[in-house]
Amino acid sequence: MDEIIAIVFALLHWRFTLSIVISIGLATILSSLIAPFTAGYCITLVIFGTAFGLYWQGRGEADLSLGAKVEEPKISRPVAFMGLAVIGFFCGGVIAELLHSKALGAIALVVGVGAASIWYRFAQQRLITANSLAFSALSLLCGYGALLAFLTFQSAA
Repeated sequence: MDEIIAIVFALLHWRFTLSIVISIGLATILSSLIAPFTAGYCITLVIFGTAFGLYWQGRGEADLSLGAKVEEPKISRPVAFMGLAVIGFFCGGVIAELLHSKALGAIALVVGVGAASIWYRFAQQRLITANSLAFSALSLLCGYGALLAFLTFQSAA
Protein backbone atom coordinates (compact mmCIF):
# COMPACT_ATOMS: atom_id res chain seq x y z
CA MET A 1 0.00 0.00 0.00
CA ASP A 2 2.86 2.37 0.80
CA GLU A 3 4.32 1.86 -2.67
CA ILE A 4 1.01 2.86 -4.28
CA ILE A 5 0.92 6.06 -2.21
CA ALA A 6 4.51 6.84 -3.24
CA ILE A 7 3.66 6.31 -6.93
CA VAL A 8 0.56 8.54 -6.68
CA PHE A 9 2.62 11.22 -4.94
CA ALA A 10 5.26 11.06 -7.69
CA LEU A 11 2.58 11.32 -10.40
CA LEU A 12 0.91 14.28 -8.72
CA HIS A 13 4.24 16.06 -8.36
CA TRP A 14 5.75 15.02 -11.68
CA ARG A 15 7.66 18.28 -12.26
CA PHE A 16 9.50 17.92 -8.97
CA THR A 17 10.20 14.22 -9.54
CA LEU A 18 11.35 14.81 -13.12
CA SER A 19 13.78 17.53 -12.02
CA ILE A 20 15.32 15.27 -9.39
CA VAL A 21 15.61 12.30 -11.75
CA ILE A 22 17.21 14.43 -14.49
CA SER A 23 19.67 16.06 -12.08
CA ILE A 24 20.67 12.66 -10.64
CA GLY A 25 21.12 11.26 -14.14
CA LEU A 26 23.15 14.29 -15.25
CA ALA A 27 25.32 14.07 -12.12
CA THR A 28 25.95 10.39 -12.78
CA ILE A 29 26.89 11.00 -16.41
CA LEU A 30 29.15 13.94 -15.59
CA SER A 31 30.91 12.11 -12.78
CA SER A 32 31.67 9.16 -15.04
CA LEU A 33 32.87 11.31 -17.95
CA ILE A 34 34.78 14.02 -16.07
CA ALA A 35 37.26 12.85 -13.44
CA PRO A 36 37.32 16.07 -11.34
CA PHE A 37 33.49 16.03 -11.11
CA THR A 38 33.45 14.50 -7.63
CA ALA A 39 30.69 13.75 -5.14
CA GLY A 40 30.50 17.32 -3.85
CA TYR A 41 29.73 18.63 -7.32
CA CYS A 42 27.18 15.86 -7.87
CA ILE A 43 25.39 16.68 -4.63
CA THR A 44 25.38 20.38 -5.50
CA LEU A 45 23.93 19.63 -8.94
CA VAL A 46 21.16 17.51 -7.39
CA ILE A 47 20.40 20.24 -4.84
CA PHE A 48 20.07 22.81 -7.64
CA GLY A 49 17.89 20.39 -9.61
CA THR A 50 15.69 19.88 -6.56
CA ALA A 51 15.39 23.64 -6.01
CA PHE A 52 14.40 24.12 -9.65
CA GLY A 53 11.87 21.29 -9.32
CA LEU A 54 10.31 22.96 -6.28
CA TYR A 55 10.09 26.24 -8.16
CA TRP A 56 8.62 24.57 -11.26
CA GLN A 57 6.12 22.54 -9.23
CA GLY A 58 5.00 25.60 -7.29
CA ARG A 59 4.46 27.60 -10.47
CA GLY A 60 2.67 24.64 -12.05
CA GLU A 61 0.29 24.26 -9.10
CA ALA A 62 -0.53 27.98 -9.39
CA ASP A 63 -1.26 27.45 -13.14
CA LEU A 64 1.67 29.65 -14.15
CA SER A 65 4.32 28.92 -16.74
CA LEU A 66 7.98 29.33 -15.82
CA GLY A 67 8.23 32.70 -17.53
CA ALA A 68 4.81 34.12 -16.59
CA LYS A 69 4.80 37.42 -14.78
CA VAL A 70 3.35 37.50 -11.29
CA GLU A 71 2.76 40.36 -8.93
CA GLU A 72 5.85 41.07 -6.90
CA PRO A 73 5.31 40.18 -3.23
CA LYS A 74 5.72 42.84 -0.59
CA ILE A 75 8.44 41.72 1.81
CA SER A 76 9.73 44.01 4.54
CA ARG A 77 13.44 44.74 4.62
CA PRO A 78 14.08 43.06 8.00
CA VAL A 79 12.40 39.84 6.87
CA ALA A 80 14.25 39.89 3.55
CA PHE A 81 17.53 40.53 5.37
CA MET A 82 17.03 37.58 7.71
CA GLY A 83 16.06 35.25 4.87
CA LEU A 84 19.03 36.26 2.74
CA ALA A 85 21.38 36.06 5.73
CA VAL A 86 20.29 32.47 6.39
CA ILE A 87 20.81 31.64 2.72
CA GLY A 88 24.25 33.29 2.83
CA PHE A 89 25.13 31.36 5.99
CA PHE A 90 24.38 27.95 4.51
CA CYS A 91 25.13 28.47 0.81
CA GLY A 92 28.31 30.43 1.50
CA GLY A 93 29.54 27.67 3.78
CA VAL A 94 28.77 24.94 1.25
CA ILE A 95 30.40 26.88 -1.60
CA ALA A 96 33.48 27.68 0.50
CA GLU A 97 33.82 24.02 1.45
CA LEU A 98 33.45 22.85 -2.15
CA LEU A 99 35.91 25.42 -3.50
CA HIS A 100 38.29 25.16 -0.50
CA SER A 101 38.43 28.95 -0.20
CA LYS A 102 36.62 31.37 2.09
CA ALA A 103 37.18 34.25 -0.35
CA LEU A 104 35.74 32.27 -3.26
CA GLY A 105 32.68 31.54 -1.11
CA ALA A 106 32.04 35.28 -0.74
CA ILE A 107 32.72 35.94 -4.42
CA ALA A 108 30.32 33.15 -5.42
CA LEU A 109 27.56 34.71 -3.30
CA VAL A 110 28.02 38.08 -4.99
CA VAL A 111 28.15 36.45 -8.43
CA GLY A 112 24.95 34.63 -7.49
CA VAL A 113 23.25 37.97 -6.86
CA GLY A 114 24.37 39.11 -10.32
CA ALA A 115 23.08 35.91 -11.93
CA ALA A 116 19.76 36.21 -10.13
CA SER A 117 19.43 39.83 -11.25
CA ILE A 118 20.10 38.82 -14.86
CA TRP A 119 17.42 36.13 -14.59
CA TYR A 120 15.06 38.65 -12.95
CA ARG A 121 15.69 41.14 -15.75
CA PHE A 122 15.40 38.84 -18.75
CA ALA A 123 13.16 35.95 -17.61
CA GLN A 124 10.83 38.04 -15.47
CA GLN A 125 11.32 41.19 -17.58
CA ARG A 126 11.50 43.47 -14.57
CA LEU A 127 14.03 46.06 -13.60
CA ILE A 128 15.96 45.73 -10.38
CA THR A 129 17.47 48.74 -8.67
CA ALA A 130 21.08 49.07 -7.62
CA ASN A 131 19.89 49.51 -4.02
CA SER A 132 18.17 46.12 -4.13
CA LEU A 133 21.28 44.48 -5.58
CA ALA A 134 23.48 46.01 -2.90
CA PHE A 135 21.01 45.05 -0.17
CA SER A 136 20.85 41.44 -1.39
CA ALA A 137 24.62 41.09 -1.68
CA LEU A 138 25.22 42.68 1.73
CA SER A 139 22.58 40.48 3.38
CA LEU A 140 24.10 37.32 1.93
CA LEU A 141 27.59 38.41 2.96
CA CYS A 142 26.40 39.22 6.50
CA GLY A 143 25.10 35.68 6.88
CA TYR A 144 28.31 34.27 5.47
CA GLY A 145 30.33 36.59 7.72
CA ALA A 146 28.41 35.29 10.74
CA LEU A 147 29.42 31.77 9.77
CA LEU A 148 33.07 32.78 9.38
CA ALA A 149 33.00 34.60 12.73
CA PHE A 150 31.46 31.55 14.40
CA LEU A 151 34.09 29.24 12.92
CA THR A 152 36.92 31.62 13.90
CA PHE A 153 35.75 31.93 17.51
CA GLN A 154 35.11 28.21 17.77
CA SER A 155 38.59 27.34 16.58
CA ALA A 156 40.15 29.91 18.92
CA ALA A 157 38.39 28.45 21.96
